[in-house]
Amino acid sequence: MNIFIDTGHPVHIHFFNPIAKKLEKNGHAVFFAIREKDCSLQLAKSYQLNFISKGKGSYSLFLKPIYLVWSVYKLYAAARRVNADIFLSFASPYAGIVSRIMNKPHIVFDDTEPDPIVQWVYRKLSDTIITPSCFQKNFGEKHIKINGYKELAYLNSKIFSVNPQFKKQLGFENQQDYILIRLVNHGAMHDKFSPHWNTEEKLKFIQKLAEKFAVVISSETTLPETLEKYRFRLPETHFHQAIANAKMVVGESATVAAESAVLGIPSVFIDFNTRGYIDEIEKNYYLIRHYKPTSVGLKLAEDFIQSVMQNKSAEDYQDYKENLTSEKTTIGDSFIEIIEKNF
Repeated sequence: MNIFIDTGHPVHIHFFNPIAKKLEKNGHAVFFAIREKDCSLQLAKSYQLNFISKGKGSYSLFLKPIYLVWSVYKLYAAARRVNADIFLSFASPYAGIVSRIMNKPHIVFDDTEPDPIVQWVYRKLSDTIITPSCFQKNFGEKHIKINGYKELAYLNSKIFSVNPQFKKQLGFENQQDYILIRLVNHGAMHDKFSPHWNTEEKLKFIQKLAEKFAVVISSETTLPETLEKYRFRLPETHFHQAIANAKMVVGESATVAAESAVLGIPSVFIDFNTRGYIDEIEKNYYLIRHYKPTSVGLKLAEDFIQSVMQNKSAEDYQDYKENLTSEKTTIGDSFIEIIEKNF
């Protein structure tokens, strides 16, 4: 089969890359469309993907319809050129529209509940919807729930290994502990209609951490001079090493919180919204703590961060990780099985 994969975020590329490699090994041809967000081009080239670019897109609600038309045109032209037999995407309405124009099946993966507009579109334009089993919505007969997390598709031990010398690349000694902080720009559709952590309060919170502990900040937004010196400046292809070598992870990204969890690194996720996988990992595996950015929530987060950073042992968290990975599938293998058996 000729398989066409549409991506809109760097993590989509991480997720679909091992799936694509296995599909190619099984004799299929795989083609990618990428949106040039952050390090997407860098990742696509490093993974040696066969891809086209959809451009950078827009975070503006007024410009999104223009980008929709442009993306559909680009995808349709590319899919026709490679004679696509099936479309895969991470909750992409663009791939859904093109799949219907070409009368081809569309398989969607999603793990983000607070995204009603995108979900309304892809429910109508997809043949199969795959989510983690902990997903807190039900999409009916076409919905398949798999007992796993997307992060295990690309951060399982068969694919990813920790570089114990990585701290030196960040300027730390091998025994020095640091906090990795992840800040996002809230430009995604699932962020548009949700309250956000107040910027001034957020920066004060991060500044307090930087005064107490060694920190590395990965941010999609500009930082004040007092925090800019802590910015993560290595190639983004090294970002998961930065997670794996951290003492803990703090931030606004649910995906990065889950990535740290599957790597056995405790994380604090600060947001008004949650996800099914955030709740499940917090409840069953103790590797994530979710706090809302209120005065009470931030005080609890601060106390938890202090307790983790003062605890010299990380053995408990590695045990929690082993429990998680032993009970969860990578999702990617199930994805391939569904494609090859049903289409």
